[in-house]
Amino acid sequence: MDARINELVDRIVVRYKQLAPGERIIVGVAGVPGAGKSTLAFPLVDRINERLGRDVPKHAQLDFEIGTATPGTQENQIAVSVSLDGWHNTREELDNFPDPAEARRRRGAAFTFDVAKYTSFVLALRQTPLLPTIPFRTFSHAKRDPEEGPFPITPAHKIVVIEGLYVLVNEGLWRESVGCLDERVWVDCSRDVARSRLIARHVSEGIEPNEEAAQKRVDGSDMNNGEFIRENLAEPTFVVESIYDSAMIALGT
Repeated sequence: MDARINELVDRIVVRYKQLAPGERIIVGVAGVPGAGKSTLAFPLVDRINERLGRDVPKHAQLDFEIGTATPGTQENQIAVSVSLDGWHNTREELDNFPDPAEARRRRGAAFTFDVAKYTSFVLALRQTPLLPTIPFRTFSHAKRDPEEGPFPITPAHKIVVIEGLYVLVNEGLWRESVGCLDERVWVDCSRDVARSRLIARHVSEGIEPNEEAAQKRVDGSDMNNGEFIRENLAEPTFVVESIYDSAMIALGT
């Protein structure tokens, strides 16, 4: 596992060293719900920055039991991570959908994201010469809505790693952003492992009050989203198996 992760770091660093002035690398990391996308993407960014000689005072914090992570120090680094969750439609926006109740119930499905604004962000990353600043949004779990990110993408950010459910979906409005990716990383995870992580996550984060309600939500929404992703997946350039082991723990230390 650790060798596989190092291989991915090597691929990205080689690309970085071959960059022409005014270019950047965009890496997409996707997987089904509960696959552990952020537990790969966020510490991956730390490791890339360290490989390139940058000091990373604070590393990504990982929770393997439920498959979540928070990023480490990024603002003044070469590589930075961005989460697709920042392009969730807000709850207020969902209330303006044709069926607000269904939109809220299925929040996290592809149709509940603002794919047009996300695509505009990715296209801005691709522009040359590099734009002075590109703002992006993050998702506040406390507010349960997106909010402005702590800093913008700048020309110093030569490697941008975007993680999210639909980052590699090669269908409809998502297809244009997929075409901008230099590396398409798929985090492969068994259905049973993903399901157990999601149930635990929904309870621990207060999304559902108990395990029974969490199971109903997972089976009625998350698993369906996962099938949609698998059926419309762009061909990955790199695959990582989602395994809870010492190598993944080491990646985040």
